Amino acid sequence: MRRVDIHEELPDEQTLLQRIADGDSMAFALLFKQYKQNLYSTIFHLTGSSGMAEDVLQEVFIKVWMHRARLPDIINFPGWLYKVTEYAGFKVIRNNRRIAAQLHVLSNDPFPPAEKDPVDIFIEKEYDQLLEAAIAQLPEKQQLTYRMIKQQGLKRKEVAERLSVSPETVKWNLDQANQSVRNYCMAHLGLTLAFMLVNSLQ
Repeated sequence: MRRVDIHEELPDEQTLLQRIADGDSMAFALLFKQYKQNLYSTIFHLTGSSGMAEDVLQEVFIKVWMHRARLPDIINFPGWLYKVTEYAGFKVIRNNRRIAAQLHVLSNDPFPPAEKDPVDIFIEKEYDQLLEAAIAQLPEKQQLTYRMIKQQGLKRKEVAERLSVSPETVKWNLDQANQSVRNYCMAHLGLTLAFMLVNSLQ
């Protein structure tokens, strides 16, 4: 399998997608480099948060790599990629109770089941399973903190009161949980991909 030099001129997209489907991690790095800025801007526009934008961007490209074998069969890859990105961004907003209260129009799924591509549904399910496995392996306090903030949308102060700890402890537990979840997901996607994604998002 021929590896692509990340500094070489970008090949045509169909060729690039086929190389990624064949497991070429450097071709994947080229694809990431090509789209990351525009996708980041799209997510940032939706969420208003650089941290959320980075998390969603990483999630999107993890999904792309996990299901790379299907990439050559996607008719309109840019359109598909932006659709996946927008859905991931809306999902983050929907899970953030404070933002969702202000943007109640986003409370419904932006892509109703009837309009979802089967590949999108499969990708979402697979990634959610991986994420849930990552959360489940966290220590109890970190897991509770992660779920309360990330999934239930509680504020750190609320979590501190519920767990009878200081806000600083909540922050520490959340930071540790985020790092552990990220490491777990990356470990299940391969070390080469993990290195590229982590360094590209710094």
